[in-house]
Amino acid sequence: MAKRVRAVDPWKLKRWYRIIAPRIWDEREVGETAASDEKLLYGRTVEIPASMLTGSIGHAQYFVKFRINQVVGSEARTEFVGYELDNAYIKRLTRRHSSKIEHVFDVTTRDGAVLHVKAITWTAVKVSNPKKTAIRKIMQKMIEERAKKLGKDELMKEFIIGDLMQKIASEANKIAPIRRTEVAKVRVLSQQGAEKVAEATA
Repeated sequence: MAKRVRAVDPWKLKRWYRIIAPRIWDEREVGETAASDEKLLYGRTVEIPASMLTGSIGHAQYFVKFRINQVVGSEARTEFVGYELDNAYIKRLTRRHSSKIEHVFDVTTRDGAVLHVKAITWTAVKVSNPKKTAIRKIMQKMIEERAKKLGKDELMKEFIIGDLMQKIASEANKIAPIRRTEVAKVRVLSQQGAEKVAEATA
């Protein structure tokens, strides 16, 4: 007579790991994940509202994406790979009888990372195409200049809680009345330069 074999619950074979945000966010715990082997964690991504990092509900419209790149004990440590502004928030800012000016471009940070950036400025009134072009130039120029002074993680934090967006809006306001400027999306295209800087300073 064959012996009955009891099935093993695969979850009992897994170990739980705390997901840790990068150093610039004070290495806060932002979640948990499970894996039967820590090697399976590498490359896994997690997306969280920025309010979990800043403690401010005013930043809940930003969704930050991290990727696990190191496992130390029960900690799964991460690196920043992108963020995106909530679509519902963008729709609320977009109104009739005004202009939404979008601009997509790449910037290189001080530590050599290349970021793909989408910036948006909302005006209070409809504006002409030449004015839209001028505002796009302001967005790109000011973000590029800031990127040269900041590392990848520092720049991402600046986009969310810094005053760069207000400065851009203030400059663009010389061309047309501005309601708001936001960096709506960021994606890391390359961070080899940033990784070399991190290794040198470790």
